[in-house]
Amino acid sequence: MEKVRSVALMQRPEISEQRKVSRMRESNAHKRIFEIITLLCTGVILTLTSYSIVASIMGHIDVVGATLVNVQIPSQTNPLSVKPVSILMAAALGMTYSGLELARPNMLKFSSSTYSYLKMFIFGGTALAAYEVMYNFAIWIAQLSAASIAGILNPDIVVNSFPNPSIPWNLVFATKLTTTILAAGLYSFYYIRSLEKEKASLA
Repeated sequence: MEKVRSVALMQRPEISEQRKVSRMRESNAHKRIFEIITLLCTGVILTLTSYSIVASIMGHIDVVGATLVNVQIPSQTNPLSVKPVSILMAAALGMTYSGLELARPNMLKFSSSTYSYLKMFIFGGTALAAYEVMYNFAIWIAQLSAASIAGILNPDIVVNSFPNPSIPWNLVFATKLTTTILAAGLYSFYYIRSLEKEKASLA
């Protein structure tokens, strides 16, 4: 019986070391996945942004965001087609999530005051984004209602000319952009709160 106990005691450090190695490999694998997602999302954002700028210049389009709304990928006849603005929205959210996960080890080193400042700025930005979402949706619904009377039922062509009539914004683009900022802000605020709790548990 004593021999069995001694053998078990000798094996425990080895088992503990194996668990540490396994956890380290798993952590590195997750980190690598988030790095790939961040790079892919960044590439998509840069590509679509460059396309939008070039298409606007070459096509002399005066409506901001119209080039990302009036196109379907792979084609309009395909039932599984998607607008570039939707891809841009998904890429921005994916980059936000994976980027914050990659930054977690460094952000855990922040002080309590830094967390407070971050929450203040994020809260302010999120509140402004929430207002813009409601504002754009209100205009969108009003203009669609007015257009439907004339028999025009295409939401992709509705624009907001305020405050600068010479540079109107496509409302599909503006609404998805502000919704993305709102979602990123809400998650970032939750993320900072989770960091504070995690740091408190480690203290």
